[in-house]
Amino acid sequence: METEAHALWQSVLERRFSWDEQGGKRAGVTKTVGDWVENFKNHHLKTTNCTPRTFEKHWEQAVFDRLPKGSRLSEGLLLSAVWVTPENTRERKQVCQKLSKLAEFAGVAVDLKPYQGNYGTRSVQPRTLPTDEQIEAWRESISNKPWRRIYSRIVLFGLRPSESFFFELLDPYTAQVEDAKSGEMRITKAFHPRWAENWEIAGTLPKISWRNDRRREDVTQRISTRFRAYKIPCQRYDFRHAWCVRVSVEYRIPVEVAAKWAGHSPDVHQSIYARWIRGDQQEQIYRNMALKPPSDVQ
Repeated sequence: METEAHALWQSVLERRFSWDEQGGKRAGVTKTVGDWVENFKNHHLKTTNCTPRTFEKHWEQAVFDRLPKGSRLSEGLLLSAVWVTPENTRERKQVCQKLSKLAEFAGVAVDLKPYQGNYGTRSVQPRTLPTDEQIEAWRESISNKPWRRIYSRIVLFGLRPSESFFFELLDPYTAQVEDAKSGEMRITKAFHPRWAENWEIAGTLPKISWRNDRRREDVTQRISTRFRAYKIPCQRYDFRHAWCVRVSVEYRIPVEVAAKWAGHSPDVHQSIYARWIRGDQQEQIYRNMALKPPSDVQ
């Protein structure tokens, strides 16, 4: 089956695929991949809280577009789409999970669990997140004010990069953003507040163009390109991760509240971001909590 699936997928990629060669012709009642995806989409939107935009981005574009829409949905086709993804990665795991949902809906007998690999929150490599001093210095190195404003928003409010363009400042310490995952509006807060008082957040933004169907991806790519041009060495989410650690460690905001401001679940906040607390921050926690003089008992 594995050899057959690889050969099938190769024929699809090289546009040599033929229904006659597969031992049968498409009947008028035979549903294609495109048919099943459309039916599954309608079902999923009606039975879950998923929005059309989220489905398009995280199901269709990320996974289902890997399948040839005019082909018949089969075990071999699904396995082939899985095997071309890197092993033990988030990509492989998500492809397996979402294709399994589609297969179950379409009644295709296939077990993709053995191919998911061992990716998980424990697979995420700890990072050395930027210090406050580095963040301030890199900000000063951005000579273009509109791009400095974008940098400041991402750093100060813990935004996903693209959210910095879909942003409204409500007061010096509070912003409303269109969540990049759900498409819904959320409130987030400024940390450090002193940065909010000294940094210019509202004003003209860089002029960039994007395609309506891929606006988030286009904006994120442009931000990454500009930050590299300014020789900012962080990965694009490092500032967001630093914000999450800062909020939890330095300001001791409850996880449930911090996660709501960040636009992710408390489990994500605890299981991933807790791994990226720097050594100096761990020392600060110890000094604040263990070496702090006990309060006088009244």
